[in-house]
Amino acid sequence: MQPADALLLAVLVILFPAWEYWRGPIHRAHLKANPEQKTATYRITCIQLWTLALALLGLYASGQLSLATLTVRDAPSLGEPLVAIALVLATLYLGGSLRSVLRDPAIRQQTAESMQPLAWMLPARRREAIWFIGPVSLSAGICEELLYRGYLMQWLDGFMPIWAAMILSSAVFGLMHAYQGPAGILRTGGLGLVMAGLFVVTGSLLWPILLHIIIDAYAGALSWLTFRDDGAKPGNEHRQESVIEGVEPTAKAVD
Repeated sequence: MQPADALLLAVLVILFPAWEYWRGPIHRAHLKANPEQKTATYRITCIQLWTLALALLGLYASGQLSLATLTVRDAPSLGEPLVAIALVLATLYLGGSLRSVLRDPAIRQQTAESMQPLAWMLPARRREAIWFIGPVSLSAGICEELLYRGYLMQWLDGFMPIWAAMILSSAVFGLMHAYQGPAGILRTGGLGLVMAGLFVVTGSLLWPILLHIIIDAYAGALSWLTFRDDGAKPGNEHRQESVIEGVEPTAKAVD
């Protein structure tokens, strides 16, 4: 193991999960009390993700990491075509889900109730939605896949069977989302395992990156359509407050 590997692993496996676990309650309380700070939080998240991802790429380009490659690996020949078809179908399904939420108040209410545990961090205003669907989703999709699938999973693959590396790296990925609570850890860990599977099946980091972006963008759009209070409709500015009062304050976002 090279010194750069040890430092990067310490950040990914120990420092990040510990930091997110500690700051979770503080961060949640702050955004609940100051929801207008969401956009600033999104900007900070993007900066943090790209700082670490660019550090990874810099270390790799300078030959200071032990991995031979970050973005490709051997895979079955039919992996990419099958995943591409599945991704198109999944995108169409999610698009239909957004249309249903937009058109049907009953579905919108049900969605609001299911999303409450993470409503504190999800977009409710147009500006927040633009940041979440755009920069945050792109940053999380590219940077987190480079870090956790491109680097961590493949580094672990050098010491254990690939299935074990997939599970362990996905568990660490889930812990990195400790600020979302126990349910968020399990959900993001499970999604991480799906991303790891896509990387193994296709041999390309492109596909987990695309799926990651789609999931996060969908969560941001779903939250905005459900909770929006930017005056898009008469009386809509009170939608989020009234819904949250009725139910304990999620979306299925990865980042």
